Amino acid sequence: MLTRILHIIIALTPVLSLFVTSCTGVSHHDKRVVSVTIQPQKYLAEQIAGEHFLINCVVPANSNPEAYDPTPMQLVEIDKSEAYLRVGGMLGFEMSWMDRLSQNNPDMKIYDTSEGVDMLTGTHCHTHGNGVVHACNVIDPHIWSSPRNVRIMARNICRALTEIDADNASYYRANCDKLIQRIDSVDAVVEELLAPCRGMAFAIYHPSLSYLARDYGLSQLCLENMGKENSAMALKNTVDEAIEHGVKVVFVQQEFNPRQVETFARELNAEVVTINPLNYDWATEIINIAHAIAR
Repeated sequence: MLTRILHIIIALTPVLSLFVTSCTGVSHHDKRVVSVTIQPQKYLAEQIAGEHFLINCVVPANSNPEAYDPTPMQLVEIDKSEAYLRVGGMLGFEMSWMDRLSQNNPDMKIYDTSEGVDMLTGTHCHTHGNGVVHACNVIDPHIWSSPRNVRIMARNICRALTEIDADNASYYRANCDKLIQRIDSVDAVVEELLAPCRGMAFAIYHPSLSYLARDYGLSQLCLENMGKENSAMALKNTVDEAIEHGVKVVFVQQEFNPRQVETFARELNAEVVTINPLNYDWATEIINIAHAIAR
């Protein structure tokens, strides 16, 4: 009888282990860990790190990195990290949490993947009650919206990995070269799609495509400023500006409520397109966005 019970326990051990892992959300692994903030970074880091590092992404898919708070289990995983690759700029999550994460794990090296990017300011504006929009000097963190910035991010990630694991430096550089070729291809496709659209404008709820607009000669009109919906007066001003610019497409990110966007689009007879700039498959997402602008 005892022998039979032992056989049953041994047979069930893998299942029980899987059950515990799925409940806690944490996998038990032996790989060295590097943490990143968002899914597009995870993609870049995984392409370069290959088999040598586990890339831990803190902000889950379909979550807003402007206001996300990590779970206790995620904090445990970050504490295991040898390095943290931050987006840079003034991304809400990083502004709120990076100091605490560094204090919790003082041995963790922190790298800024925006180093070398020509950063934008004034894209996150605020609106007074009279509807007048004032630019502010907040740095726009959404650097991953442009392939030309992603190329810089990839090189920064490669530099970080070669610093913390010099023994495999040639492996990381080779992987980075392959990734840069992929990014160059995406850049070429986006350039071809958007070249006829130079000088045109699109509208978006949250201003997350500022770098795409700058790098490919477009104008971005946003419906949300400093995390809040525009006032009725400001919305009317934006509608007037959109009509003047002939806006035909209005983007809304899937993590935001599309209500105001739909009202805005009806005023313009424009198409509403739901996008996910935080998609792990950033290349497909950016090309789809370019197609939506060009059509």
